[in-house]
Amino acid sequence: MMFSDDRVARVVSRVAFFVAVVAAAALPLGYGVVAYVDLGEQLAFKAKVKATAFSGLIMTSPDVWMFAENRMQGLLTREPVPLETEFVKVHDDRSALVTVAGREPAPPVLRRVHTLYDATRVAGSIEVTQSLRPLLWGTAMAAALGLLLGALVYMALRTLPLRALRRVTDALFEQKQRAEVTLHSIADAVITTDAQARVEFLNPVAEHLSGWTLDEARHQPLADVLRLVDTGTGHVVASAIPLALAENRSVSFGREIDLIRPDGSRIGIDDSAAPIHDAEGRVTGGVLIFRDVSTARGVARLRSWEAAHDSLTGLPNRREFERLVDGAVESAREAGKQHVVCYMDLDQFKVVNDTCGHAAGDELLKHIAALLSLQIRASDTLARLGGDEFGLLLEGCSLDRAELISAAVLAAVRDFRFACEGQIFSVGISIGMAVVDGDGSAADALGAADTACYWAKEQGRNRACVYRRGDTDLDARRRQVGWVVRINSALADDRFVLYGQRYRTLSGANSGAQHLEVLLRMVDDDGSLIPPGSFLPAAERYNLMPAIDRWVVHKVFAGYGSLKAAQGGGLLTCAINLSATTIHSEGFLDFVRLQAREWSMPARSICFEITESSAINNLRHAIEFMRQCKELGFLFALDDFGTGMSSFGYLKDLPVDYLKIDGSFIRDLVHDPVDRAMTEAINRIGHIMGIQTVAEYAESDAIIDELRLIGVDFAQGYGVCRPSPLFGLGPQQTQPGPVTVPLG
Repeated sequence: MMFSDDRVARVVSRVAFFVAVVAAAALPLGYGVVAYVDLGEQLAFKAKVKATAFSGLIMTSPDVWMFAENRMQGLLTREPVPLETEFVKVHDDRSALVTVAGREPAPPVLRRVHTLYDATRVAGSIEVTQSLRPLLWGTAMAAALGLLLGALVYMALRTLPLRALRRVTDALFEQKQRAEVTLHSIADAVITTDAQARVEFLNPVAEHLSGWTLDEARHQPLADVLRLVDTGTGHVVASAIPLALAENRSVSFGREIDLIRPDGSRIGIDDSAAPIHDAEGRVTGGVLIFRDVSTARGVARLRSWEAAHDSLTGLPNRREFERLVDGAVESAREAGKQHVVCYMDLDQFKVVNDTCGHAAGDELLKHIAALLSLQIRASDTLARLGGDEFGLLLEGCSLDRAELISAAVLAAVRDFRFACEGQIFSVGISIGMAVVDGDGSAADALGAADTACYWAKEQGRNRACVYRRGDTDLDARRRQVGWVVRINSALADDRFVLYGQRYRTLSGANSGAQHLEVLLRMVDDDGSLIPPGSFLPAAERYNLMPAIDRWVVHKVFAGYGSLKAAQGGGLLTCAINLSATTIHSEGFLDFVRLQAREWSMPARSICFEITESSAINNLRHAIEFMRQCKELGFLFALDDFGTGMSSFGYLKDLPVDYLKIDGSFIRDLVHDPVDRAMTEAINRIGHIMGIQTVAEYAESDAIIDELRLIGVDFAQGYGVCRPSPLFGLGPQQTQPGPVTVPLG
């Protein structure tokens, strides 16, 4: 545990003071002792030398040595060591003073005595004395120097370690502050524990999430502070810390867990733990990091729900429904269970949508979804497949029981009334049913139900139809589903080719212009040509015509220049058939504008052909589409005209340039007076309105001559010419400008 700065400073000061005192005392003490010993040795040496000289005198004159005053003074003062500051006394053997030499020193003094011998007999003693004052003054000077040295030592020992210690403690404090600020500022909760998983630290986020303060949690077992349960099962689980400490590795949960706070509230968390090691690698504790993932978990659940459900009705969407049907197929295959899948399409929904707007249509769909949910079992699954189409999976249900449920659905929808803007609307529903067995796939079951639903619509709507294998009509309808894959593949691989069939001008007024109709063929995988009658019905049924028509428009516009040059450079009008779904599809008009601008299409170069039924079914939109295309210089022809005589009334509103008389009136024109009368009526009304006429299926010269007599402007058919490749290319060859056509 680290000392506080003040405590460390006090310890350092005491140590420095002790060392300084020792240093201050050691200098004078050492000097005094050394000087004292040295002085004592000097005096002893002098006493010994002088005693030796006196002993010689005694031995030569044993009787008279004490009376030879002058000689003794000489010995004391000059021989063999001269007197300096010493005071010397000579005593006889009775300690009586014999003689002295030198000045008596000031006290305190140091004495050294040496015995005088006469041979072996003690004859007296000699005493040498010297003052200690010089030694004391020297010791005092040494003490002063010692004090100075002690002060220097004290300052050095106190200042330098403290300065170094302060740098270390400042660095440690800075790191501590940085760590604390980091722990306080991060968005994750952090808890540290000791090696026994007892809490040592919580950052503010951990305090907030856990509901514990640091003071409350410190030294408490982590299991008491963090009460964790499995989100799915509700079972109590331990945090990751014990496992991290036991296995000495980082650990994180691989499942969803909730934290139960002291107030009983729960939050979803995601945590991870790691051990803390000391310098020698021993585990001394652990750190747990966790965060509140309640919002993220809720968003993930919402995203998962949205991915599997329709946002308008809250029902499972097509993807989820197909997954459930896959499961039903699997259970039928493995467990022999029987299920029924239903494909349901609302009738007259478009009336509400067009009359009251999309908001009203959405509201109707929600009411219908709620109504259908009341007619099915709790084990059944109702889904919205898109638009006004619904799917129903009847699990563990016999076909007889499914027919009863379908009857209840039909009755409920038939009796339902929808009020909007003061109007009352009634809708119907067509239902197709198919048994889910283990022999096919989910796509087979849904395709069969879809085919049965379409058949129910063709049989008069607001009814249920069951798909049964061996039903030739339904099997033929199902084969259309297979065309979807083949058509999409042909679009992706650019395996369509264009043919052209020229018109014959029957009046001199049109002799300067050339006309041809663009016809479409599909190249199969084996290279053979497939006529449009084989794949266009499926394309119409499954909304693939907008993509096909865009492909045709691009090809014709891109190759128009070469076509015109091949015809001699004169005026050439190419007739392109457009599906009803195409002219009503979003973005198609913008696509036409873009292509016209890109290829600089001249006026009257293109004539779009639309059937009278497609124009009449959405008259307002058709008129607007035709008006804007005519602003680009394009023409319009009303195809298959005359199949419904009610269409005459719409000619005043439709800005068409040509009427194409339906071939059913032309084939027997020569022999059937009714067909001839119909042709004459259409031709006359068209001319009165300033519209030119084209007769289809002109397959013989007799028919062409009769058409000329009637006054029809153009003839088209095998009697004029057979279709040929539009760009003079074979079916296996590439046409101008391959393009990826957006579906719009």
